[in-house]
Amino acid sequence: MRAVNLLPKDAERARRTTPDPALLIGVAGLAIVLAALFSMYLSASSKVQDRKSTRADAELEYKQLTAHNPPPRVLPVQEKLSLLEGDRITAVSSALSYRVPWSNILGQIALIMPSGVKLTALTATTPVSANTQILTAGSGSTANLVITGWTYSQESAFLLWTRLKILPPLTNVVLNSTTRNGGASPVTFNFSISAEIRAPGATS
Repeated sequence: MRAVNLLPKDAERARRTTPDPALLIGVAGLAIVLAALFSMYLSASSKVQDRKSTRADAELEYKQLTAHNPPPRVLPVQEKLSLLEGDRITAVSSALSYRVPWSNILGQIALIMPSGVKLTALTATTPVSANTQILTAGSGSTANLVITGWTYSQESAFLLWTRLKILPPLTNVVLNSTTRNGGASPVTFNFSISAEIRAPGATS
């Protein structure tokens, strides 16, 4: 049995030409998004143009001010002070670079002291004022250290001497003397050790 279309031809034509509602909604949404983007572009472009105009006005005003107000003239005294300031900074930097680290040296000596060794005097001298305590690397003069004390055996004094020789800040460590105290009980020995302070930056 063959199917027969009973709808009128006009109704079928109208159904075919009616647009899809989903398609209409999509097109309308795209149009709204494009309109919003175009509005944002116009707003941003306007702000950029305003800032360029403000910057151009500021540059023009700066040029006008500098044209009428030249930079202040530097006086000869100021130039001289500027040169002296550079020399002073260089001198202070050099002095601080070669300051004798006495606290570090004495701390290392305290750590390697053998038991039974007693110090009676520790004399440190520098080639310049004691207030500055500056030692120049490579100079002819050096800082010196002299340690005197007593112990119950010569072996303890020798042990202290050997330990002082391995300390990095010290060089030319010499055991000057070890003498026995006559008539003392128990027997004790006085000793004297001298050394030179290695200049900061000097090679071993």
